[in-house]
This record gives sequence, C-alpha cells and structure tokens, in this order.
Amino acid sequence: MESTRSKTEVWLIGQHITEITGAQLPSRGDVLRLFFHGHNEHKKTVNDSASEVAASVISFWNKARIPTITEKSIGRKVVDLFLMWKGLKKNCTRTTDTQRKKEETFCDELEDLFDVAHPKAMQLLTIKEDRAFLAAQ
Repeated sequence: MESTRSKTEVWLIGQHITEITGAQLPSRGDVLRLFFHGHNEHKKTVNDSASEVAASVISFWNKARIPTITEKSIGRKVVDLFLMWKGLKKNCTRTTDTQRKKEETFCDELEDLFDVAHPKAMQLLTIKEDRAFLAAQ
C-alpha cells in the first residue's frame, strides 16, 4: 500500500522529495525534504540518510564547478539541521511567542542556500563566471 500525503507530510518541512532537481543549488529545505525521504520512507538511520543526502548535494555542487567541503562535513551539517528541527518539534505544542518566533525563523531559513562551499572557494575558482555565480548565491 502506498503512503498518503498526510502520512508523508513532515511538520514545518512539507512533503519529502526523492531527489534534488532544478537549476538552482539546493536550499536547506530541499536538503531536509530529501533527508526525511530516506529517514522516514526507507527507514534509514540518521547518519545513513545524512550521508546519502551529502553525496547528492556534492554531486549538485560539482555540476556547478564550485569547490566544496568534505562529504563527512556536509553529513554533519545535515544532522545538525535535523537536530535543530527535532528541537523545535519537541516543543511544537507550546503556543508562546518565543516558540512561534523560532518556528518562523526556521521556516524562513529553509529557503536559504544550503552552503557547502569550501571556505576558500573564491580564491580556488579561476574562471570569472564561476566566481560571479558563487557570489550571486
């Protein structure tokens, strides 16, 4: 039996996705949606799902020819993002202003770029168009 939308809906995140698509670099929301697909649908552990997402994110950034941090570091960033979501989920029944502000901030940050560029990426890039693309992100 297939899952229904209500069963696959993740609080604050929405529906999970099976792969990252599009012409833009992945956002934090895209990364979390892909993470939850592996974690909830395929019953993978947090670290297994995070490493799968890290491999997917690296391939996307490599297509853009931008130097990235290591796959292990990307996996850690994915786990940290998940733990941030989990901390908010723990208190989701609270109706305080502070909790609502934290949820709004988190939702706003989901649209931000999931930045895995190498710290010295600007110095490592030699093509002007690539530098301009990275600066625009």
